[in-house]
Amino acid sequence: MGPARNTKPALLSVDDNPVNLRLAELILRKEGYEVISTQDALEGIDMAKSYLPDIILLDMRMPSMSGLEVCRILKGDTKAASIPIIFVTANTDNQTLREAFAAGGNDYVKKPLNREELLARIGTCLRERALVGRLVEQEKLAAVLETAGAVCHEMNQPLQFLTWASSELLEELPEDSNLKKQASQIKTNVDSLSEIVRRLANITTYQTCPYVNDQSIIDLSKASIT
Repeated sequence: MGPARNTKPALLSVDDNPVNLRLAELILRKEGYEVISTQDALEGIDMAKSYLPDIILLDMRMPSMSGLEVCRILKGDTKAASIPIIFVTANTDNQTLREAFAAGGNDYVKKPLNREELLARIGTCLRERALVGRLVEQEKLAAVLETAGAVCHEMNQPLQFLTWASSELLEELPEDSNLKKQASQIKTNVDSLSEIVRRLANITTYQTCPYVNDQSIIDLSKASIT
């Protein structure tokens, strides 16, 4: 388990040069970012996978393992693949940048670090990641609502029959019958289930709430209904 996270954006800085690491930390922490750092490429990979920062600053040229190799490994990892990677490099010729983006890098900043450039690049990556996150949530919502609509359609006909049958049963049973109360309870539960299905079929937006075994379910009380 990684260190405790607060609500501020978190960055992982990986650079074999301690001076560069310290400079990045000073700039970012002054702006309110949470920063963790390492000079070791392999440790950086482990930290990225366990900590899952919002952005990774990655030195392109390191002695033990190049930033390009680190980037490829992280982009091949299920959990870490979506983390934006900003390469830190002194060389910004076309070939170097082609290699950086081909490896999966999202952006780059030049050495020596410039405060305004660094913050601008990070801000752009954070906004892009937030946009991608919203698009993913919209796709999930569409899939959930499509499935819910299909389920509700299949349940509608048997529920209509149960509603009719329970109503007929209540009409037929005499008031002093022992079954009258039970029939009334059946009708109440069928009506409740029908209302749940109606609401589920007409959800436009939803929130989830905790369920058993660390799972979440749709909270119908907070869902928007058309």
